[in-house]
Amino acid sequence: MGSWRKDYGRFGAAAFVLVMIAACSSAGPTPPPVPGTDHSGFGPGILFPWTGPAASGVHVVVPDSSGAAPSQPVASGAPRASSAAVTVDQISADYTYKSELITPLAHLYGSFLDDFVIITVTNGNASPVKIVATSQVSDYTDQASDTVTVAGGATEEIRQNPSLTPAAIDGLNSEHQASLHVIVSYLDAGQPRTVIDQTSSTLVTSRRDFPWGIKGFTQQEDFDLVVAMVTPSDPGVETLIRDAANYDPNKAMTSGYDSANDTSGSVWQRLSDIWQAETADFKLTYISTTITFSASSSQRIRLPAEVLSQSSGNCIELTLLYAAVAEALNLQPSIILVPGHAYVAIRVDDTNDNYYFIETTMIGQATFKQSVAEGNSEWATAQPHLNAGEADYGWVDVAAARAKGIVPIPWH
Repeated sequence: MGSWRKDYGRFGAAAFVLVMIAACSSAGPTPPPVPGTDHSGFGPGILFPWTGPAASGVHVVVPDSSGAAPSQPVASGAPRASSAAVTVDQISADYTYKSELITPLAHLYGSFLDDFVIITVTNGNASPVKIVATSQVSDYTDQASDTVTVAGGATEEIRQNPSLTPAAIDGLNSEHQASLHVIVSYLDAGQPRTVIDQTSSTLVTSRRDFPWGIKGFTQQEDFDLVVAMVTPSDPGVETLIRDAANYDPNKAMTSGYDSANDTSGSVWQRLSDIWQAETADFKLTYISTTITFSASSSQRIRLPAEVLSQSSGNCIELTLLYAAVAEALNLQPSIILVPGHAYVAIRVDDTNDNYYFIETTMIGQATFKQSVAEGNSEWATAQPHLNAGEADYGWVDVAAARAKGIVPIPWH
């Protein structure tokens, strides 16, 4: 599938965006059944090359997906804009800020992304002064506020990251121009005196526009950030898990692992239950929708709850949904990225490096066992490229990304 977009150079590593926007091109059709005797319970005439769930897990040498976390925040790709300096009573202040607020990553400013606002205050007086600084993107964020004491003759930087409100995130289905309001004042005999009271223009992106290549990041750091769109605590994901329990033999959904190599079949059963609920209750199907109305190198990605409510998803969206469910069930998912495609791997236990690879784009068209057969096959093809460190191949361990601080977008 073709696509169009514009790239004004705000992001690096744009080649991978081209690859991902190619619309899951490596996802193949349902693999043909092998004639034989049915042992699976999924229909007559289908013989699978394994006899039980434990044997269908694939052993892998897990790539080192941890990566070195940045020692300090790095550039978020969007350029910094600057205000004019203002001096009042020998107190000078100015600020720089990001000309674009990336909504799905907004909660990571100041940790994985550069601080959104950096205010610089210089005290030209001999005595210290108390400074109060606030910043807010009107109608979109809470107000960030800091009070600092600047020594006589000293300069201080105040770094702020106003938080997007959940209501704002809910409404950001497309990008919007917005106003950043910055106020810097000092206390004179207990009374505030304004140094700066300025409004600057910034762009707030859609919550669905995810930047695949961010300037200053390694490929692994870029890939890890997609975990922000894995939302295990979203009510839509919780509803899916509840519905999946109806397909479980025990009419329940347990959490975590209970046997080595899933010899009990518990992990397999729960993942199969999820597949059944996605198919029968949510009527999910694969639909490639990648167009973005952002002017940057990004891909339009719906969050898991939106995939469920709209009964469709592309490869990365369906992968993020399955990863969210697995994480909610205290399992260990990873996201596999290859040129033009993404799929999910779920660890079969918490000890061995064995995984079920799931081709999520087969939802609504094939059985869960068939999706695992296809996923395992895809991994056999991808693993040599990934282990060789080739560009545009990635393994994203969700738990490892969480340990770095990449938490879900605070939506709902």
